Amino acid sequence: MFVTNQMQTDFHEHYAATLAISLDRNILIETKEGEEEYRAALLTPNTYHRTVSPGVTMLALLIDPETYEYKEISDIAEKGKIKKLDIAQFELHIPKIWDMFNGILKEEEVWNLHLDLLQSVRPFQKFEITADDRIERIAHKIRTEIPDSIRMTEIGKDFAVSEDRLIRLFKEKKGIPLRRYLLWVRILEAAKLLKDGMNLTEAAHAAGFSDSAHFTRTFKENFGFVPSLFFGHLRSMDVFFCEPN
Repeated sequence: MFVTNQMQTDFHEHYAATLAISLDRNILIETKEGEEEYRAALLTPNTYHRTVSPGVTMLALLIDPETYEYKEISDIAEKGKIKKLDIAQFELHIPKIWDMFNGILKEEEVWNLHLDLLQSVRPFQKFEITADDRIERIAHKIRTEIPDSIRMTEIGKDFAVSEDRLIRLFKEKKGIPLRRYLLWVRILEAAKLLKDGMNLTEAAHAAGFSDSAHFTRTFKENFGFVPSLFFGHLRSMDVFFCEPN
């Protein structure tokens, strides 16, 4: 999730859905069908578009379409389309978005803000993580053994569960598929290393990507931007990691 007043992109599409909210003037988004202005909008995954709104302060919340939360709100919008939303749904949260833009929102507040914004699209029951020691240990194993190659069949053997059962249990308990979780851990690890000053090639290898091109391609496929927008000497934003317990 980021807030910027420099949003101007070329035509692109990406795997993540996007909740876009303007804090002042309209956002101009163009698709193959033409241009339209929005104060708030939900862009579904793989929507071919470009945003041309330099000088407009706006928030973009990118949402993995395989998460529980997106599944709960996804049917309000047609696949490959942009759903116009009422800005009144989000007005309560705009002061906090401004605080985020100004860099004065604490990590826990940012985490809660992103959940509140999703609930403002359409209220849904909060995902409740049910305790399962095997799944928590598997998640810990993935986080701590990156960049080692982790095969699900091997994980299953370690925890006395079949691969099919493991895949079902992980999605049920964590709200995201195991393969997506593994990818996110790798992306997050590379991002942290980049922020700490490691170069792109070193960070990519350390996080288990085959090379810097593989990491850059994966990052762009998911978010629509190359990593240098957020990390390295070309970055145009400050980056903070929110890691709630």
